[in-house]
Amino acid sequence: MPIRTKTVTWFSILLSTLLLTGIAMATAVTISVPAGKMVFRNVDLNVEDEVSGTISVVGGESHDINFTVVGPGNQIVLPTQNVAVTNFKFSASEKGPYRFIFDNSLSSIDKTVSLNYDVKHFWFGMPQEFVLMLIVVFVGVLALIVYAMISKR
Repeated sequence: MPIRTKTVTWFSILLSTLLLTGIAMATAVTISVPAGKMVFRNVDLNVEDEVSGTISVVGGESHDINFTVVGPGNQIVLPTQNVAVTNFKFSASEKGPYRFIFDNSLSSIDKTVSLNYDVKHFWFGMPQEFVLMLIVVFVGVLALIVYAMISKR
């Protein structure tokens, strides 16, 4: 394989790897919520980011906790729900910190919450993965054109 071909190949692989790193942010945490207390988890979002996830609560007889999501300026994104196991989903309407609130203030028993969520980012109204795929395809086609031009010499 000629040196130019190796260079183009390695450049394409490197660029693809760099672009595809960090496409989605998936998070899984276990949170201890003491009896009579509230615990918060913050996540910074951009406009149009989509967050989806699940919550599972362990502890006590009822295995439940009050769950609320508030956005920038304390706007309620997901109203308070008494949950044991639930799925949730919302889209960020503003850029800024969004807060997951786990309220165990009405319980006399400590609870453990398993929180799993994904953040899907959007660029120009399209999913980030699609935009990055377009960039990779464009760079690949451009590399092939350059290679074809160099090969004709």
